[in-house]
Amino acid sequence: MTAPLLLMTFDDRAVDTWFAHRGVLEDAGAHVTFFVSWADELTDEETDQLLVLQQHGHTVASHGLRHRDALADVADHGLRAYLEREIVPSVQALQERGLGHRDFAYPLGRHDDAVDDELLEHFSWLRATSPRHADARASRVLIDLDAGLRVLPSRGVDVGRRGVAHPDDRQTLLSLLDEAARSGLSVCLYAHDILEWDQGLARGTNFITPAQLRQVLQAATERGLSAVGTGVLPD
Repeated sequence: MTAPLLLMTFDDRAVDTWFAHRGVLEDAGAHVTFFVSWADELTDEETDQLLVLQQHGHTVASHGLRHRDALADVADHGLRAYLEREIVPSVQALQERGLGHRDFAYPLGRHDDAVDDELLEHFSWLRATSPRHADARASRVLIDLDAGLRVLPSRGVDVGRRGVAHPDDRQTLLSLLDEAARSGLSVCLYAHDILEWDQGLARGTNFITPAQLRQVLQAATERGLSAVGTGVLPD
C-alpha cells in the first residue's frame, strides 16, 4: 500500500517566483510539481531555473501549450486538432529544453472521459481540479494511489485571485490533511504564483503566500504525509 502523500502542484509560468521561493520547499524537505504552459516561450533564464528545480528533485510537467480549455477546444476544433495544437507542441517544447513532460494538468481543470482516455496515451498521470468545498464534500479529493486511477482530483490553495482574497478555508484544509493521515489516502493541492500578500493582490494574479505555503507543507509533515512530485509516481 502506498503511504499517504502530499502532491503539491503549481500551474502556469510563474517561474521567477517559484525559483525565488525554492527555499521554502527546501526548508520543508518537500518536492513539488510545476505544470508549465507556454513552454515554447520560456526564456533562457526561465529554462535554467526550471532545470535547477528539476535537478533538485522537483517535477516539471505540461500544462498545455497555450493554456487552452480542453473541453471547449475539443468542442470547437475536434480532439485531433486539440492534440496537434495544444499537447504535442507543449511536450516537444519541454523535451527540447531538457524538462520533464511525462504528466499533464488540465488548464481550468476541465476534462471528460473521452479526453482523459486520449491523453493517457500521451501522459502517465493527469491532474484535474475540484471545487473548494467547506463541508464533507471536501474529502472527495482524497486519492487512493493503489486503485489504478490516473486522473488526480486536486484542491486549490491560492489565497488570492485576480486581486481578491479567497475566503479563509485553512481549517478545512487541515481537516482534509487529518483525514488523509487517518485513512492512509493521499491528497493533491494546486496553486499558481508564490507572492507576498500585498504584491499578489496588486498584481491581480492567482497566488499563495510563502507563509501559507510553509504552513501547508509543515501541516502535511506533522501528519506524516511526504510531499513529493508526480514524477515519483509509477509510469
